[in-house]
Amino acid sequence: MDSTQGQTPAFSPSPPEREDRPKHSGPGIASFILGLISILAVIIAIFIIAAGLVDYIDENGVFFMPDPEELAGDASFLGGSLLYLLGVLIAFVGVVLGIVGCVIRNRRRVFAILGLVLNGLVAVGTILSTLLGLLAQTQ
Repeated sequence: MDSTQGQTPAFSPSPPEREDRPKHSGPGIASFILGLISILAVIIAIFIIAAGLVDYIDENGVFFMPDPEELAGDASFLGGSLLYLLGVLIAFVGVVLGIVGCVIRNRRRVFAILGLVLNGLVAVGTILSTLLGLLAQTQ
């Protein structure tokens, strides 16, 4: 009698069948990365602007509003504003890539949705803060 009957071989003759799982979408991954970059850029810009505004607090702790010409020449305010603008522009590009990543067929949409949410937070937050500033200015 053969001693190998009823036993499985030490290796399988053919590789196991692999499930064909869809790959992640390239635009979705790019949207997610741009979302992280835009959030980081906006947070750093806010800290730079706030650090520059410390110069306009007197010794009693009272904030005085500088002239717009003086504020426009301030390097930290200018650099922070440009970084904020760059972060918002990156967020809008990320929103477009997130939408593209969501509509691509036969691709996973996890990173596209995450990128869309992150970039959407920056874009919507900027729009809402701009509207709030305009509303406060008219009153």
